[in-house]
Amino acid sequence: MNRRTIFVVSWKANMATQTEAKKYWQDLLPLAANFMHEVIVCPSYVFMESAKDMIPSSVRLGAQDCSQHSNGPYTAETTASVLKDFGVKYCIVGHMERRILGDTCQIVNKKIKQCLANGITPIIVVGEDIHEYNNNMTRVVIEKQMQEALSGIKDYDKLVFCYQPAWSIGTGHYTSGEYTDIIVDFMRKTIQKISGMPAAGLVPILYGGGVTLSNAREYLECPQVDGIMSGLGTTKAETVAALVNTKFKMKNLPNQ
Repeated sequence: MNRRTIFVVSWKANMATQTEAKKYWQDLLPLAANFMHEVIVCPSYVFMESAKDMIPSSVRLGAQDCSQHSNGPYTAETTASVLKDFGVKYCIVGHMERRILGDTCQIVNKKIKQCLANGITPIIVVGEDIHEYNNNMTRVVIEKQMQEALSGIKDYDKLVFCYQPAWSIGTGHYTSGEYTDIIVDFMRKTIQKISGMPAAGLVPILYGGGVTLSNAREYLECPQVDGIMSGLGTTKAETVAALVNTKFKMKNLPNQ
């Protein structure tokens, strides 16, 4: 298990046409040749075909979500096995926008299991809402989310986590680097406690929520934070490249 610097960028539902999607990959190709870190791009489902054919070899294909079910009579669901067929290597599960729409920790747990069963690394998102934050409940909420999401999960070396406070999504508000580092350190200790394995604390943990070109460095230089997840401006290849190429003081990340 090893910690590494990871950048996750999600188009969300911002990409408008297939033509724009193809241009994005064409524009990203020469820029991606200089990427020094692991980069994961998560397009919408409908753009997976062009992504599969055009994504630069140095970039990993991710998905924004997946079904909690395997293949079957589940109208409008996109299963992990379908994503696997498109070459998806990572999948975001438990994003705060999905939790607001009804994804419970039990549903997130099922999605994690579907990802792992299909060789896809789940990026497991946890975080608190504004009421919980204001009432100093962040740690309680995150520990509960992690315990329930990880129920029955043993493959800790195949997971990535992301701390994403719900109140930072699309609001212009975000946590300080110092606060984020404290929470991510708590997450590492929580994983160790849940798993009973000290090495599980080396799982990569990202920060996502209000990340911009102007504040990315603050998170990237946090000792406990292994990268960032962003949706702002990520339908422009130039913005993604600028984010990934953010200059920051490298950390000596532990390996085991």
